[in-house]
Amino acid sequence: MKPVSLLRLYLLRGCYLLLLVGLSIQIVPDLFGPVVTMPMMDGVVTAMLSALAVLSILGLFAPIFMLPLLWFELSWKLIWVLFVALPRWQTGTMDEATIEVLFACAFVVPFVFIIPWRYAIGRYMAALDPWRTKSD
Repeated sequence: MKPVSLLRLYLLRGCYLLLLVGLSIQIVPDLFGPVVTMPMMDGVVTAMLSALAVLSILGLFAPIFMLPLLWFELSWKLIWVLFVALPRWQTGTMDEATIEVLFACAFVVPFVFIIPWRYAIGRYMAALDPWRTKSD
């Protein structure tokens, strides 16, 4: 398997930095204030996205090892776009809040082109543990 180029590693670090900065500006400050009075699920989302910001720091130092973090970010945003934004767009019920979240989701589009998919899939598939051992 070919190693990941230095340019690609720096681009991956840029992805983690984008997550870290974006979440640190928009989400993390809520931990130190309004999270106590938020509705329960808003507090859950704030905690999860704050954890994503903290783990993004690790991605700056180990971009390949932390690829599942980028996969998580891509996955939840793709699911949200497909199952929330798209149906609202189709029915003409897009509101300002939906458009705002959709705009935020667009920031991960470059991730699709930056992630070294062939390398990552090969590496992570090779690292999978078997379901059964030969002694079973």
